[in-house]
Amino acid sequence: MPVPFLRSDLFMLNRGKIVLPLLVGLCSAKGQANDLEQLMSMSLEELAMVDIHVTSAAKKPQSLRDIPAAVYVISNEQIRRSGVRSIAEALALAPGIQVTRISEFNWQVSLRGLNEVLFNKLLVMIDGRTVYSPLMSGTFWHTIDTLLEDIERIEVIRGAAGTMWGGNAANGVVNIITKDTQETLGHYGEMAGGDYGYRELNYRYGTRFNDNVTARAFVKGVNGNYYIDNDDTWRNLRGGIRADISQDNRKITLQVGGYQTKSEHLWLYADLSSAYSDGLYHHTDLNVYSEGAYFSANWQEQYNNSFYEFNLWADTHSSDEPSAAGKFHTLDLEVLAHQQLNPDHQITFGGGSRVIHRRTAPYPDNHYKHIELWGRYSHDPVGTDTIFNTYFQLESKLSETLTSTFGLKVEHFSLNNSTELQPQARLLYQPNNNQQLWLGAARAVVTPSFVSTKTDGYRLSSVCLTTDCQDNRPAIIYTAANDNLDTESVVTLDMGHRYFVSDKLTVDSTIFYSQYDNVLMENDSQWVCIYGQCMDGTQLPSEMFALVQTYSDNLKLENYGFETAINWSPLPSFTINTSYSYIQTSASCSGHANCQPDATTGSKLLNEHQPAHLLSLQTLWQITPAWQLDLWFKHKSAVSTNHSLPEAPSISTLDARIAWHEKPHWPRIELIADALGKNPYEDMPGKARIDQNVFLKASWGVE
Repeated sequence: MPVPFLRSDLFMLNRGKIVLPLLVGLCSAKGQANDLEQLMSMSLEELAMVDIHVTSAAKKPQSLRDIPAAVYVISNEQIRRSGVRSIAEALALAPGIQVTRISEFNWQVSLRGLNEVLFNKLLVMIDGRTVYSPLMSGTFWHTIDTLLEDIERIEVIRGAAGTMWGGNAANGVVNIITKDTQETLGHYGEMAGGDYGYRELNYRYGTRFNDNVTARAFVKGVNGNYYIDNDDTWRNLRGGIRADISQDNRKITLQVGGYQTKSEHLWLYADLSSAYSDGLYHHTDLNVYSEGAYFSANWQEQYNNSFYEFNLWADTHSSDEPSAAGKFHTLDLEVLAHQQLNPDHQITFGGGSRVIHRRTAPYPDNHYKHIELWGRYSHDPVGTDTIFNTYFQLESKLSETLTSTFGLKVEHFSLNNSTELQPQARLLYQPNNNQQLWLGAARAVVTPSFVSTKTDGYRLSSVCLTTDCQDNRPAIIYTAANDNLDTESVVTLDMGHRYFVSDKLTVDSTIFYSQYDNVLMENDSQWVCIYGQCMDGTQLPSEMFALVQTYSDNLKLENYGFETAINWSPLPSFTINTSYSYIQTSASCSGHANCQPDATTGSKLLNEHQPAHLLSLQTLWQITPAWQLDLWFKHKSAVSTNHSLPEAPSISTLDARIAWHEKPHWPRIELIADALGKNPYEDMPGKARIDQNVFLKASWGVE
C-alpha cells in the first residue's frame, strides 16, 4: 500500500496525544473490545512504543518496525527526566555514544569509538539543518543548544548513512527534532540554580494566528563557572523564532535564531621577539566569544502518491578562540521527491548544493611579539568552497516478509577536488509484526576540513638542554596544512534484530564491523630551527627551536562491536531504559615513527586505546500522580596501556532527580543531582576536573 509521507496527528503518537482514529484502528485490527481500554490505560512511554515513527533514516516518516538500520529515539520525557542541562549530555542515553565532559559547559561526543576533540564522523542536525563547524568538519558542542522542553525527540542513526545525508554521516546521524508550534502554545518559563554559580533562565511564548498558522519565540540564558577549580566564568545567550503554516497538502516551517557564548579565562601569552630571558610569558585575561545566527525554510507538498520537499538554510558563526578563530558563512539548498511507483516500489531522489565562505586568522606581521599558548593561522585565510550532491534510493517489497533498500549518493567537494560515491544496500525481514531482522552494507565519507587543508596549528613548548631542565629554550611545534589529502571514508557492515516482546518490553540489538581509510594523523616531524637558526637561512628570536609536522592521511582503522537497547515497563508507573555498547578498534599506518610496533604515543595508539564498554541505565518512577523519582547510572570502562599514553580509570556516575507537579497548570519543581556523591574526577585524562552538581529547577507552562 502507498506509504504516508506527510506527518499527521492522525497517524503519529509523538506529541503526547492519544489520537482516537489510530487507537480505534489498532483495536479493530485485533478484534477485541477491551483493547481500547488497555491502550487508554497505557502511559505515554508505553504508547510511544506502539509505533515509533522516525524521519531521519530515509528523510520521511517511517515506523521503527520498517527501518533496516540501527536506530534509537530519545524521547522528550527521557530528556526531561534525565535532568540534563544540555543536548550533548542527553545523547549518552543512546547506545554507542560516548559523551566526555571536558569542562562544566563543554563536551566531546563520539559514536562507535574513535573519541577525540576533533571527532568528525557524526552528522548533527537540528530539524534537518546541519550544525557543524566547517573549520574541523565536526561539532563544537558548547554552541549546540535550544530550549530542552521544546525538543520532541532526538533520532540517532548508528552506522554509515552517507547515501541520504552525505558528508560526515560516517558513523551515524543525530537529528534533534523540535516540536511543532501547535504543541507549544501559551507561556512557558524555567529558572534553575545550583553549585558552581550555575544559573539558568528561559522563556518561551507560542501563539496561534489562525487555523493554519502558529508560531513561537524563545530566549535562553545560562551562566556559571567554566571550571570547578578556578573563577573562569561561562555565559550562554540564545533565542529563536519558529512559525508553522499547515494546509491540506502543504506544510511550511520557518525558523530564525542566534546565540552568543562567552568564557572568561586567566591566560598566558609569550613575547618571543626579544633576546632569550626568563620573562617570556606574561599574564593576561582572555575572553572567548562564539557567535552565530541562522535561518531555515522547509516546504513540503504532497500530490496523490508523490511527495516533494524543499529545504533552504543559511548560517553564520564566528569564534575568537585561538585554535578555532575565524568566521564562516554557509548557504545550503536541497530538493527531494518521494514517488510511489506502484504498491511494491517507492523511489526517493534529490540533490543539493552548499556554499561555504571562510575567513580564518592570517599570520600576523609580527607573529612572535604576542603569541598565544596555542593557536591556528592560515596562509590562505579567505576563500569560498562548494559541495554538490545528487542521490536516489529505491525501496522494494520483495515478498510479504522481505523488503530491500538500495541507494547511491554522488557528492563533490571543491576543497580537495574529489568526487565520492556513497552507496548502501539493505534487507529487512519481518517474520511477524513483533520481530524484524535486518542487515546492511554502506559507504560514507567525511567532509574535508579547513583544519587539515588550509590552516597551520601550533603550540608553545620548551626544549630541555640539561637533564634537570634548568637550561632550556622556548620551542614552537607546528602542524602544517596539507592540501593533498584524500577524503576520509568508511565501509560498514551491520546486522540487527528488533524484538517487540510486548507493549511493555522491547529489545533492539546490533552488531557491526567498519573499515576506515585515509584517516587524519600526523606525519613525520623535523626540527627546522635550532637555537634560532633555521634550515632556510632565516633566524628566529630568543634562540627558539621549531618543530614542523604535517597532516597525513596514512592512518587506517578497523572496529567492530555490539550494541543493545532494552526498554522495559514492568509496572505502569515504572520504566527502565537500558543501553550497552562494546567497541574494539585496531589501527595501522605508515610514514611516521609512531606507526612502528614499538611506538609509545601517536594517533594509532590513541584510536586503539578507547573505552570498550559503555553502559546507561535510566529508571523512571511515577511514585504518585504528583511525584516522580528518576535515576540514571552511567559507566565507562577503564583504558589501560603499557605505553606513555595516560591510563584512564573506569568512571561510574549516578544522577538523581525528584520532581513534584501537582496539577498541569501548577509549577513543576525539580531537585537534580548530577554525579551524586562523586568526588571530583576527570572524565578523560588531562581534562578539567568534574564534580557533583546539585541544582533546583522550577518550570511553569500556561496556555
